Amino acid sequence: MSESAINAVIFDLDGTLIDSKQVIREAYHAAHAQVLGADVEPPPFSEYCKHLGRSFVQIMKIMGLPPQMHPVFMQESNARMQKIRVFDGVRPLLAGLRDRGIPMAIATGKDHQRTVAILDHLGLLQYFARIVGSDDVANPKPAPDMARIIVEHLQVPAAGCLFIGDALADLQCGEAAGMQTALALWDHPAEDIRRYPCTYRLTDPRQILALLEVASHADVTPA
Repeated sequence: MSESAINAVIFDLDGTLIDSKQVIREAYHAAHAQVLGADVEPPPFSEYCKHLGRSFVQIMKIMGLPPQMHPVFMQESNARMQKIRVFDGVRPLLAGLRDRGIPMAIATGKDHQRTVAILDHLGLLQYFARIVGSDDVANPKPAPDMARIIVEHLQVPAAGCLFIGDALADLQCGEAAGMQTALALWDHPAEDIRRYPCTYRLTDPRQILALLEVASHADVTPA
């Protein structure tokens, strides 16, 4: 999709706004050990990471793992919430978008309740006009349902919305909804994700502010 004015921004959560990979890794291994036994070797976490952006239930199905891991994973993740940190540059980015009157929303593979709890814990909840978790829709990412719900709520055209994420599911969701898409590179996504078509590739969260200024477009890397 070609560049156009940006009237709203949708963010993925994990790997885009927050650094939670260590928490996810620990919770995944703990859930596998509790459900399948500590003596059973889990599929490598790198395989799990190939499906980031999707809901945990979706990922378990793809990996052939039991859905019983889900409640344990949630419990283990919640117990480690204090380990989650906000990526450098995210706080000034969100404040800058708010100051410019740009509405923001979250579309995440996490469930709604955990997403709100994490954002509140980190002091970020105030910035978002709408939060859509994987349990809020029949078809989570990479389907466009989340993105469509958000633009309907914000009352902005899809073409004027920027969807930012670090996973294929994020880019595919935004693309299917007719939005501009940006790949967040600061959590070092895999090479196959880096090759996926998108409107922008960004190395720092604060570059998003430059997209609002036509004169600053040279400061970011278009796809």
